[in-house]
Amino acid sequence: MQRDLDALTTHPFDVLIVGGGSHGLFAAYDAAQRGLRVAVIDRGDFGGGLSANHQRTLHGGLRALQQGDLGKTRAQIRERRTWARIAPQLIRPLPFLFGTYGQLKRSRLAVRVGFSVYDYLARHRNDGVTGELHLPKGRLESAAVTRRLFPGVRADGLTGGAMWYDYQTTQAERLTWCVAMAAHRAGATLVNYVEATGPRADGTRGIGARDVLTGTSIVIEARAVIFAAAEGSGALYAAFGLTGAPPLLRAMNLLIDRPAMDMAHVAPTSSGRMLTAVPWRGSILVGTSQTTEAVAPGTRATQADIAAFLAEANSAFSHLRATTDDIRLVHDGLVPAAMTARGLDLPRDFALRVDNGSSGMALVSIIGAKYTTARLAAERAIDAVSKLLSAPPARSRTAETPLPHAQIADVEGHLIETARATGSELAPDILRHLGAWYGTEAPDVLRYARRSAWGDEPLDLASPVLTAEVAYARDHAMAMTADDVIYRRTAIGGAGRVTEEIVARVRGILSATEPRT
Repeated sequence: MQRDLDALTTHPFDVLIVGGGSHGLFAAYDAAQRGLRVAVIDRGDFGGGLSANHQRTLHGGLRALQQGDLGKTRAQIRERRTWARIAPQLIRPLPFLFGTYGQLKRSRLAVRVGFSVYDYLARHRNDGVTGELHLPKGRLESAAVTRRLFPGVRADGLTGGAMWYDYQTTQAERLTWCVAMAAHRAGATLVNYVEATGPRADGTRGIGARDVLTGTSIVIEARAVIFAAAEGSGALYAAFGLTGAPPLLRAMNLLIDRPAMDMAHVAPTSSGRMLTAVPWRGSILVGTSQTTEAVAPGTRATQADIAAFLAEANSAFSHLRATTDDIRLVHDGLVPAAMTARGLDLPRDFALRVDNGSSGMALVSIIGAKYTTARLAAERAIDAVSKLLSAPPARSRTAETPLPHAQIADVEGHLIETARATGSELAPDILRHLGAWYGTEAPDVLRYARRSAWGDEPLDLASPVLTAEVAYARDHAMAMTADDVIYRRTAIGGAGRVTEEIVARVRGILSATEPRT
């Protein structure tokens, strides 16, 4: 996969998708699978916005059940199972635990009833799923077990604990890129760093766009446009003469330098908001915080915002006792907000909006913030577009087609064979890293490394990432900047605290003149 700006102007498209996060990439994948000519652009990098700023979990609808929405609960259970079928190599079961108390909604009786209903709704949760990803039923734990498994759980009034299982994405950034690869393989045209500027000046179907890297203006012909850019929706709506763009809230997660147990903990803050502490890269990822007032596009969390959320995290998980010096990474993204009786809140579900653009061009907006249901939202969007375009009937197949390199396979065995064939002596940690991150693409990466000027040289002595992986991301994965490489195409930045030396080294490799192999 290499960036090809000219591919956007050589022929008209049935569908142009603006926004290359999980929703936009799944929409491109779905449309291409159904035989539509589709392109997706993003003003930044694919997966670089909201899709990079989530808590690395795939939920099965327990919160929706608590809200009494059985339909949404069933849909989220199905989508969670779909992830286990199409990307089993990149997810794992993760237990979640919260304390039970005497209050009605958090009492053992209420939880027992809730688990009974949920287990019935989720009775097919493991159908077609590999055994190692089977999810057990929820269960109640004693107070003694809960205190042992949940350091810092509020002891006052504790009656026990409730444990259930969802999935965690083991390589979150890689998972989004696998969706991009799936779209590309299905025939979609993907070009990052292209910004949509508005409808064509001559009134014909399509949009004007700008190459962010060079400033070049282009025109992209399309019969329909899908808006899947959460943060940029306001500007796009205005450019197309639309009103009613959803307001934006800031959502934030903090990666805190504290050792984590291999389970997630759930607890309320002093204000009553529920937070989750998830193990991630040897530390604890706490989230999700959100603003209560709308924020302007382009704004980012200030030090005061981060400090306020850290105080909330410490109130929910008293054992952290974290300071700002303990923060390894801040996940900060803007999400479309929904209006509720209590004011603005994160949307509970995705929504679609259909408008008519200039020259009869169909405009469809995907308004959503949940990674778990991004595939389903995209499927519904392509259903709507297909109907508007009177396209030949074709059903979505993204729920049943494995994503590239995300299937469970004997990756380690193939890597060992490749290492022997290329004369490479890989350290065990490098072998594990290549297999875990790249899956069945790992042998290709190793062969590339052996042909390159860097061979098996690690990028940094403290990391198993190979220097050649940076060049591989440039040559085979459309990485254009150091951030693309560090935070989205490799495992360099997932644990946070990337040094200036590493950034400088990555930039040097990206601009190197070594032959591209």
